[in-house]
Amino acid sequence: MSEQLPSRRGVGWEWRAVRWLVRHPGALATPGGLAALLLELGPQVTGGVLGGLTAGALGWYRGHPDSFDTWAAPVGRAWRRRWAGAYLGPRWARLMGSCGLTKVHHRTGEVLVPRVLRVRSWSPSIDTVRVRLAPGQALRAFAAVLPELAATLKADRVAVEQGRPGEVVLIVQRGEPFTHVIPAPAMPETCEAVHLKALCLGETELGGLWREPLLGTHHITAGATGSGKNSVVMAKMRAVAPLFRDGLVRPWVCDPKRFEFVALKPILDNRYADNPDDCAELITRFVENMERKQKRLQRNRKRGVPVSREHPLDWLIVDEVGFLMAYSSERTHEIVNACAVISSMGRATNDVLDVYVQEPSKDVVPIRDLLPHRLCLRVTSERHPDMVLGDGARARGAIADEIAEDASTAGIGYRVDPRSRTPRRVRAAYTTDADVAELVAFVKAGPSGAVGGSALRTAA
Repeated sequence: MSEQLPSRRGVGWEWRAVRWLVRHPGALATPGGLAALLLELGPQVTGGVLGGLTAGALGWYRGHPDSFDTWAAPVGRAWRRRWAGAYLGPRWARLMGSCGLTKVHHRTGEVLVPRVLRVRSWSPSIDTVRVRLAPGQALRAFAAVLPELAATLKADRVAVEQGRPGEVVLIVQRGEPFTHVIPAPAMPETCEAVHLKALCLGETELGGLWREPLLGTHHITAGATGSGKNSVVMAKMRAVAPLFRDGLVRPWVCDPKRFEFVALKPILDNRYADNPDDCAELITRFVENMERKQKRLQRNRKRGVPVSREHPLDWLIVDEVGFLMAYSSERTHEIVNACAVISSMGRATNDVLDVYVQEPSKDVVPIRDLLPHRLCLRVTSERHPDMVLGDGARARGAIADEIAEDASTAGIGYRVDPRSRTPRRVRAAYTTDADVAELVAFVKAGPSGAVGGSALRTAA
């Protein structure tokens, strides 16, 4: 018996309608429930119930904005944008067709359209849209037309990430998610309150807290003049203030501009330098200290130790690293070699390299690929996001070169999500001179008491 070929006919419209209702039961349940209330209770009682619910929602909106904006507002925004916006079936199908994201079934001739599964709107300016791919599609089909998608959706930016098998997630930015300066959060009071692998630096575009590790990695932050690099490092300083005060974290600072960190000089215990020669000597001292810690671990036959007063975290901050590694030629080779040693070997000994640069090319920062944790603030070239965040980062939505050159955008940039590899827009909290003075006074107060390594929270 010969093999039976699939039919050339598609599924009838009535069965497609039934399938749609099964996928969206609320479309039938809501009017059905309202009709049942009218029949059972009458129009007056039903109107009273609906009016009471409306009044309760309005009272919630006016009386407790925090909880309303956290729980109710995202649901309402998502519903409105899903069913009254571009994600509605016919509009979505036209959008997909105009961007070349539909497929045609080779036998039936049916047009196959990627289907919207769910819309979430945690932030007023950000939608996350879960989409089921049409047969024969992959994530790269969407990644290739992100500018076209953004223009068609009338959005500022569209990024895409891999979802479940056969699905992608679109991040649609409508307007600037950061419309106000984020004030510096309060410093933790105790060492136990500090998470060295989850320091709070600001906020994410989805409205959550932006957390980054300090322990166990090395950092590079790129940004043009006035982009807010100082906000990032000062946010880290305040986040580890109790450990700084108690001697569990020891910052070492190279400050070629001679004014960004000078206010911290009284609390750095001779770990501050502001010219190329002194910076080179400070970095050499840092490496020698790291080598002594390596020998201690070797004698004790250990591969690593938790942070404690006996084994503190040494944190080397190099501001304007291009000035030391590229623009100043006398001691460049020595500084580059020392930083390469730190970034290659410092993890086991709790030694962290944290560099800040304006121009992130390999000519300026030869050790760029040795620094795994990366942040790209506003930059001046469309090539810079890929240099900092990895190949294809800009195509996936990290348009750091399009951030407005304005003081109101300082601290805004992109980082790559460690799981999905999707760029996320973030903003660092702004640290004022008064906040820096508060940090200095806090550290000068001295140790709060004995803190052992076991009491320190280092897990994310």
